[in-house]
Amino acid sequence: MTARLYQSAAQCLLATACFTFFQASATHAKDTEASLRFSPCAISGASTTGNLHAQCATWHRPLNPNQDEGPTIELFVAKLASSSNTPAADALTVINGGPGGSSVDLLIQIAPLMKAFTRHRDVIVIDQRGTGRSSPMSCEGIADNPDSYDESKIPELTIDCLNQLPHDPRYFTTSVAVDDLEALRDLLGYDQLSLYGVSYGTRVALQYMRVYPQSTRAVIIDGVVPPTQILGPGVALYSQQALEAALDRCAEDSACQKTFASTRDALELVSSRLRDKPINLTLPHPVTGATTDLALDYAHLVAWIRFSLYAPETTALIPIVLNEAAGKNNYIPIASNALRMLHNIQSSMAYGMHNAVVCTEDAAYFAKTKVDYGALDNTYIGRTLYDTLKSMCSVWPAGIRHPDLKQPIDSDVPTLVLSGEFDPITPPAWGEAVMSGLSNARHIVAPGQGHGTISRGCMPRIVERFVQTPDPAQVDAACIEHLKPFPFFLDAMGPSP
Repeated sequence: MTARLYQSAAQCLLATACFTFFQASATHAKDTEASLRFSPCAISGASTTGNLHAQCATWHRPLNPNQDEGPTIELFVAKLASSSNTPAADALTVINGGPGGSSVDLLIQIAPLMKAFTRHRDVIVIDQRGTGRSSPMSCEGIADNPDSYDESKIPELTIDCLNQLPHDPRYFTTSVAVDDLEALRDLLGYDQLSLYGVSYGTRVALQYMRVYPQSTRAVIIDGVVPPTQILGPGVALYSQQALEAALDRCAEDSACQKTFASTRDALELVSSRLRDKPINLTLPHPVTGATTDLALDYAHLVAWIRFSLYAPETTALIPIVLNEAAGKNNYIPIASNALRMLHNIQSSMAYGMHNAVVCTEDAAYFAKTKVDYGALDNTYIGRTLYDTLKSMCSVWPAGIRHPDLKQPIDSDVPTLVLSGEFDPITPPAWGEAVMSGLSNARHIVAPGQGHGTISRGCMPRIVERFVQTPDPAQVDAACIEHLKPFPFFLDAMGPSP
């Protein structure tokens, strides 16, 4: 396996070191609490996908939250001003996942949905420190080196990553980020915030709600990571469950079954071939168009399957792509999709921030977590992803962590909990688990959906109404019954009519 591919997979979840690695910021702000000056801006998403006209500002915050007079970092803030003459006293914010994803990029992606919210209130979004445009903590080496590495080299590659970081990674964790968010709310004069968090962003939203309940008006958590959950050991298991569900649906679907016979057999055959030896291909790169030579191996297959399971549309391609490879020896679709997915992830994620969070808040608890290696070995991902995280975090410095970060949540803040029925990384059971500590909440499971549901079917309307009137008891979610899995592609033209 390549360390590069498994590190790329590890970052979407979801020690000691010499601190001469890290360069202190040259900026020392005399007054980090000065009012922000917003200016009109046009911002583009990762890989220049999408654009948005907004108001933007740069904000200086202490690198070390306990040293106001020390070095500072720049944080990027975007604002969509309310169209109302009398906007609400609260603002809505959105928090992306990863860890390592840009919340401003998420804002760009869901900008059409935000128009409903700006009719009543401002939308304020900050790129969490270390991500996007906020002093990004990015590094090469283990993240995106094209060579193959022995697993034993991961600590060395991780140290190379640490050497490249512009700031001390101990200060790029969830606990510091929620303090940034509260300071921003206070600085801008909003009475409260309403929060939408997806994936890892749900951890941030829940911790903000825990630490600053008086500042929290309403919370929507989509694809929930419960505070007590340790990311890492379960990734392969939950992804395998989602894959099995997709294969079962194909077997039970008359058109899919008739067209492809046994997709499980196709998966087994393709897996065996790629485990045996790589397949050398030449193809146009799906993003750049450049002619690309690729030694397609099993790690590429793992990456393609894993990220395909996140959305119902890409899940619907799994049977046809596997059968193209198994029956026609056509591996171009697997290669093209894997290259595209890995490129998009590597261009949109900050690995240094990702590692800072995972090593401090998840891997730190691995030693106390019972791991069934036999169960991992029976998944298509296997144990390599988990072992890579362990090895990487063995040399990564532990960061700042609130003492209650991993404790169960206990809150009466109005909360809407969203889950996708076939989510391969944060299953509905996690949404149900967090409900036990939320006395004023509603859990909605979107039928046939994957990871992140806010844009699915009638869900935007449900969320908008909840933010306007944050009372879970009044949420009418009957319309989600119309959501279904995306039908399987039967040929290049798509699903059957």
